[in-house]
Amino acid sequence: QSNVAYKEMTASFTLAILPDTQKYSQSYPQIFTSQTRWIVEHKEDLNIAFVLHEGDVTNGNVEYHWENAKASMSILDGVLPYAIVLGNHDMGPGGDCAVRKSPLFNRYFPVSKYEQLSTFGGTFEPNLLDNSFHLFHAGETEWLVLALEYLPRDQVLEWAREILESYPYRRVIVLTHAHVYSDNSLFGSKTDHNWTPEDYGISRSQGGVNSPVQVWEKLLRHFSNISLVFNGHFTGNGVSSQDGAARVIGISKGGNRVLQMLANYQHIPEGGSGFM
Repeated sequence: QSNVAYKEMTASFTLAILPDTQKYSQSYPQIFTSQTRWIVEHKEDLNIAFVLHEGDVTNGNVEYHWENAKASMSILDGVLPYAIVLGNHDMGPGGDCAVRKSPLFNRYFPVSKYEQLSTFGGTFEPNLLDNSFHLFHAGETEWLVLALEYLPRDQVLEWAREILESYPYRRVIVLTHAHVYSDNSLFGSKTDHNWTPEDYGISRSQGGVNSPVQVWEKLLRHFSNISLVFNGHFTGNGVSSQDGAARVIGISKGGNRVLQMLANYQHIPEGGSGFM
């Protein structure tokens, strides 16, 4: 056991994480592109193994936002594998999150583009990238990335459970748009949290929604191989980049620590100033 622990500590690698790019896609596409170019340029020296986009890819779910996003993300194609989740601004007319449908997302990021990759595991629904899972090797460890929709439906959590049960020996990274709130707590665990699930039309759609507290109770806490959860969505007070980061350490039923982390810098100048 000590040898395994030693290997895990010494075999370091990097995850590149893109918080909400919504204002870049709308107004500052050059910043978005500079981020993905930087990732490619530093792939070798930082041993970057995987890229995660935390959602709100666009600000209004309109054509030119998705065109900009595709141009920036395509720089990673053939260089590094990546996973993307939808944010509330990526769904419904004008990004109003009234419905879960996001045909523009699936046109610009079609499943067919990724399903031939060795890292691509599959999706919840055929031909929809809204919920997906990915497999990669890094740090002398086999990893699984579980990319879940914003405030996931019950049936999505059931699908996620099946995936986790199918890969019990992989360490797991969960990627979703909303999970940790900016006050270092799980979203929905306090009455003063803004942007509650009831504020969005999807809460009244078929399948409903699950808050992060419910996702933790129904799914995450039951698996001892879950290591990390990453999300965006929530903002700080606009003073500095540090305001856009928060974390929660949860303890699963099996006793493992689950590091859950928020990063979102859209509240600082130019929609985030390129912070990653």
